[in-house]
Amino acid sequence: MKEKLEKNRLKEMDIFKAIAIVSVVYGHVLANTAGLYTGFISFVHMPVFYFVSGFFLYKELKKYSEKELIKKKCRRLLVPYFVWSLVAFMASNALIVLQKGFDIGVVLDEAVQVFIYSRSVWFFIQLFFAHSLFILIHRITDKKELRAVINVGVWAALIVFCGTELFCMWKIKWLYGFLILGYICSEYEILTRLKSCKKFVPVVMFIICAACWIAVTLLTSGAYATDLLYGFDDMAFSAETFAIELSVWLCGLTGMVTIYLVSLFIAEFSKLDILYRLGSYTLDLYVAHMMIISFIKMIPVPQDHAFEVSFVIAVFVIIVPIYLLVKYILRKIKLYRMVT
Repeated sequence: MKEKLEKNRLKEMDIFKAIAIVSVVYGHVLANTAGLYTGFISFVHMPVFYFVSGFFLYKELKKYSEKELIKKKCRRLLVPYFVWSLVAFMASNALIVLQKGFDIGVVLDEAVQVFIYSRSVWFFIQLFFAHSLFILIHRITDKKELRAVINVGVWAALIVFCGTELFCMWKIKWLYGFLILGYICSEYEILTRLKSCKKFVPVVMFIICAACWIAVTLLTSGAYATDLLYGFDDMAFSAETFAIELSVWLCGLTGMVTIYLVSLFIAEFSKLDILYRLGSYTLDLYVAHMMIISFIKMIPVPQDHAFEVSFVIAVFVIIVPIYLLVKYILRKIKLYRMVT
């Protein structure tokens, strides 16, 4: 089994995703227990998943027709979205009823928040919209240069006009660019060429990107110390919000490249294969930890050591137990496999 996995999967990509999912959980623990600003984390981990998704979308479009792929996306993204949203809705209402008693108005509001505003597992529905849009553009033309131009044009239109909170659609305007980037990197084999470069090239890239990531985060962090969850949220387009959006995107880009280069380095060490294995369970970890956000908020974390304690909680209290539960129990259940 181990040989089959290593032959059919890109090791550095699984490590890439594993680092991202650790960042997701870590960021949520920091934000929900200590109330700390986590923009330097949250601006990066979702771009990683969109980039990886775009990277493999190219390969899927080579293998399936557009019609077949849309059906596949419905099964793999829409079905899990509604199933896990229902689970989140039921769990949330159970807690509300236990604490405050039954109130039909509260129940209906919770349904709107979970299903329409995608409060729990927004990633599924958001990625479905992004993939469908990309597949539609792929259907329009088979000329890759024209496709790239149309996609960039659509992305620009999303930045200017997409501000709705319905299904968290506003997030697509900064994440869609990473989907395009992942697709282009796969289509032109950019990552393969990078791996074949001399060793000093990734090292130099790492130093430059890490420095830029830190610089962008430090220079712009003050702009996010407001109610703007991701720096621009659902605000109307303006020169000011565009500048913030651009800084968010640059933070995501430089952070994402930094993490990928770290993943390339880690992939050379077999003793660190736990990250490689963990990368195969990122979807399970994402869904499972989102289901326990309410409980995460109850964990007491000392402010003086919030970063260290939150990391320990994220890895050893949340990620490792969920990973073991999914790997040895849940993945063996057919019904579970159908919705993840």
